[in-house]
Amino acid sequence: MNPISNMPNLLQFKLQELQQFNYIPKAKPQSLAFGRQQYQFQVGQNLYWLKAQVPGISDAHSISFQHELERYKQFDKNISSKSILLPFQIFELVQLKLQDELVSQVLILPHASGLFSMPAETLHLKQINHILWQAIDALELLWQQNWIHADLKREHFVIWQGQCKLIDFEQAMPLHSETLSTLTATPRYMAPELFHGDAKSLASDIYALGIIFLEWLSAARLQAKTYEEWAYLHCQRLKVELPAQYLVFKDLVSGMLCKQKEARLVDFYRLKSCLMTEFV
Repeated sequence: MNPISNMPNLLQFKLQELQQFNYIPKAKPQSLAFGRQQYQFQVGQNLYWLKAQVPGISDAHSISFQHELERYKQFDKNISSKSILLPFQIFELVQLKLQDELVSQVLILPHASGLFSMPAETLHLKQINHILWQAIDALELLWQQNWIHADLKREHFVIWQGQCKLIDFEQAMPLHSETLSTLTATPRYMAPELFHGDAKSLASDIYALGIIFLEWLSAARLQAKTYEEWAYLHCQRLKVELPAQYLVFKDLVSGMLCKQKEARLVDFYRLKSCLMTEFV
């Protein structure tokens, strides 16, 4: 079979080039154990990421990776959802050897700085407000296409050419899906209802984003060691406490982190209004 390559936007690597790059392994040990490969490579002054899955090691991880490739291709067909994507390139039906492992599908993305990479304390309030707005806006664009991300983390928001983009769509699902996928969630960002067996939803995406905001603004990570401790933290113990200089954002973060799903602030107009109120 001939290799299939989707080359939207800027990335137009050739398969022969992929065989020649110097790849630096970046995958976490626990990911490697399930066959997930992640590398960084450089072309000129530009850095890129290559993501792949070794077949035959973990069916679940292979399915998740295939799911992500399909989401990229699907989102790329729509102008609105395409606006939240980094330039990317997918190779399928290939035989590429990476660090002695043979893979048949790869996803390539350019390196992009994290939206939350700068400590909040080093920024002016208007800069912080803009960053929070960008994150909410990116999630709204995804929601407008009737999708939720379903695995939001701080590192999944990046900046490319001045615009906020989302990455890592392995768990992305249709907005009104009733699929119960709490086992694929990261406890740090899990909404209380997910610990009780509810399906992921826009409300759980908003909660995860609220945790990202809370940790970034407070410059402190939530602490728990076990799944049970995370459940207790999110369902009972979590308090929204921000430094005095960021109390202007407390209504926003508190609304996003309401323990009761029905009371959570999930309307994007109201979310953005919380920011506009103080910065008009």
